[in-house]
Amino acid sequence: MSTINFRRGAKNVAVSLTFVSALAIPVIAHAQEPKKDCEPGSWFCGETEQNGNKDLQPLPAETKPADAKPAEAKPADKTPPPVVVYQPPPPTVVVQPRDAPPAYYYVPRKAPRKKEWGLNLHLGGAMMGKGRDGNAGMGMTGLGLRFRPIPHAAIEGNLDFAWGRDYNGYRRGETGFTLNGLIFLNPKNTTQVYLLGGFGWAGARAVDDRDGFDRMEYKYGYFGVQGGVGLEFRLSKAVALNVDLRGLVRGRIDDHKRQHPEFVSGDGKSTNTSGAGLLTGGLTFYW
Repeated sequence: MSTINFRRGAKNVAVSLTFVSALAIPVIAHAQEPKKDCEPGSWFCGETEQNGNKDLQPLPAETKPADAKPAEAKPADKTPPPVVVYQPPPPTVVVQPRDAPPAYYYVPRKAPRKKEWGLNLHLGGAMMGKGRDGNAGMGMTGLGLRFRPIPHAAIEGNLDFAWGRDYNGYRRGETGFTLNGLIFLNPKNTTQVYLLGGFGWAGARAVDDRDGFDRMEYKYGYFGVQGGVGLEFRLSKAVALNVDLRGLVRGRIDDHKRQHPEFVSGDGKSTNTSGAGLLTGGLTFYW
């Protein structure tokens, strides 16, 4: 019995000590906190200093070498954290191949053709041989109006006047009108070669004034054709020199051609057809 009672008493003491210790721990912790003044009802209260370190000895000062430089105060690192910007990936570009454009060929535009008008003044002479009396020869002068629609071609109308001794030896005066076409072979050059051809009409008055013959007067009418070659030399844009050689063949168209033929040979043969060569030269004024 005594042993059992002893164990029960020890157990109760241990439980009581444990309970008392649990209650005492918060009280001891609260008593250890430094307080400026004692609270009312405190069991233990001691006077405190304002600084609370009256009885503490100061720490010895840190000794530095004489040549030691004072440590530089490092500025506080105030660098803000890096800003991370999110950039979306670039959009995907799909390039569709295209057919190459067709080749472009530059075609220079032709300059517009300039139409020209011209006034031709010329002199010339007829080549018909010496004639019956050896004194045949005629000179001529005239003017022409030329229209040149393109550089390669022109149309010209001429009015000519001739005088002199004809093949029969008669004193003759003649007026003629001809219409000619001209083809320029090299119109871009300064010296241009041209071909001409045309037709015309003429009227003549001849007087037989030879010594020993009765004075007789004759009138003739002609239609003929001509053709030739010439040169035109451009002195400037507005002025050109020209010279040409033409061949002329013509026949009578008047009412007296049968009764009075123009040419009668020694054996009695007659004809009303004649021909001659014409050499002319002159100036052409263009605008």
